[in-house]
Amino acid sequence: MQQVALHTPQNIEINFPIAELGKRFLAKAIDYTIIIILFKTIEGIFESIYGRSVWEYDYWELMAIFILLFLPVYSYSFWMEALLRGRTVGKLLMKLQVVRLDGEPYSWENALIRWMFFLVDWFPAMGIVGFIAVSASEKSQRLGDLAAETVVISTKKEVGIDQTILLELEKGYQPTYNQVIRLSDNDMRIIKEAFENALKNKDLATLKKLRNKIESVILTTDTSKNDTDFIRTVMQDFNYYTNQ
Repeated sequence: MQQVALHTPQNIEINFPIAELGKRFLAKAIDYTIIIILFKTIEGIFESIYGRSVWEYDYWELMAIFILLFLPVYSYSFWMEALLRGRTVGKLLMKLQVVRLDGEPYSWENALIRWMFFLVDWFPAMGIVGFIAVSASEKSQRLGDLAAETVVISTKKEVGIDQTILLELEKGYQPTYNQVIRLSDNDMRIIKEAFENALKNKDLATLKKLRNKIESVILTTDTSKNDTDFIRTVMQDFNYYTNQ
């Protein structure tokens, strides 16, 4: 499977498998199905309230209805990716995620750029432009990905137990930071690898940067623990909450 190397803010290089084209289209089909259901639901509610189909209005009235009612549905991929950090329902089910090539957290700006290119990538000739771009790109990027400097990766775990985020916990372990649920599996993989590399190289500066980054995400500070103990506790707490 083709891999892409992402450089984290801690200068750690991590390889992820690039999403297969078939899975991307299946994820898109799932999202299209959800969009159609949402459209039909809103259309039905509108007709039950006003006694007229939305298609019975003239052009300008129809445009106003579309902007007020249907634009949020049409922009589904934008707000889903913005809220779920590069994922939609389809991507979640197919275990895919959009990530930035520079390793920084996926932002709403990235989601907006990808959504704005959606018309170009998917609408002309039933997505043929997007298909050609993905097939021709070295990292399987559509035009929206190239513009946003993102790539779609597979988050399915296909590595050995020593390479995963799993840690052994003592019986009766009690977590310290319940805010760790703000972190994703991919976040924890990056944290674990950066942490282990920093310990191996006795890189105190990276440990400090890693701690600061974690604190900014989970919105907590704890002066009672040193950097090593803090990060190790966060990793253990994450394992506690994700394996209940």
